[in-house]
This record gives sequence, C-alpha cells and structure tokens, in this order.
Amino acid sequence: MSDTIRAVFISAINYEEGTAQVVYKDRDDEVSPYLPFWSNEYNMPDIDTLVYVVHLQNGSTKGMILIPPFTNEHPPVEGKKGIWRKDFGDGSYLRYDYETLHLDIVTHSVKIQQLEIEGDLTVGGEVDITGNVHIKGHLTVDGGISG
Repeated sequence: MSDTIRAVFISAINYEEGTAQVVYKDRDDEVSPYLPFWSNEYNMPDIDTLVYVVHLQNGSTKGMILIPPFTNEHPPVEGKKGIWRKDFGDGSYLRYDYETLHLDIVTHSVKIQQLEIEGDLTVGGEVDITGNVHIKGHLTVDGGISG
C-alpha cells in the first residue's frame, strides 16, 4: 500500500490496549491489524467513525490512527479563535476562553475531593451540606433560617 495518509473507518476497537482496526472501503473492505491512536487522551471513537491513518512507507501493517477530523456532518461546535473545547458526546463539555481566562464545566454532576475558592462564589440553586460548616468571618442571611 503506497498511500502514506489514508481516510478510513474504525471497524473494531481494543479498549484495554487503546488500539483499533480500520477498514479500507476503497480496497475491497480490507481490514488493518490493530493500530495505536496518535493521541494524548483516552477517547475511543465509535465503530464506522471516519479517521485518518498515517502509515509507514513500507505498507499498511504499521501506522497510527489520528483522531476523527471535523467534517461537514460533524463541524466544530464552536469554531472561534482563542477557544479550547472538549465535548464528551452526551451534552457535557469543558470550554476554556484564552482571552477571558474563563473555564466552563458543563455536566450533570461534578465530584471534587477538595475545593478552595479565592474570590466570590455565587450558587444559583440549592445547596445540600452533609458535613459541618465552619465560618471564620461574618454570616449574613437575607431571608429566614429554618430547621
């Protein structure tokens, strides 16, 4: 196979090893051996996802799978300079704005072992506390306190 970079489709995934097989639909559905992903994160694509494979020049048995590209069917959610965004496929995402230095974490639930906030905290909902509360300053209550 003389093509160094190929557009292919995921055909099988080895989740434990972080590798996948790809199918060359233009070559009678030839299937590659398991190839590693060229990525620094674990996020396996679905079967039949379009990806690119970079092959060594000696054939199709050695190479690396590149992450899925943006396409007309799957464009960037927020194509804008200065934005980093990681979507998780279920509506959850991380978004960082390099200009405003603002990080959004959008998801149903976040678990944090310990959190220290230097600045103001605004909560737009209910707060349930299952442990103790220690206040080292003044407590101002606008409204009533019920037990």
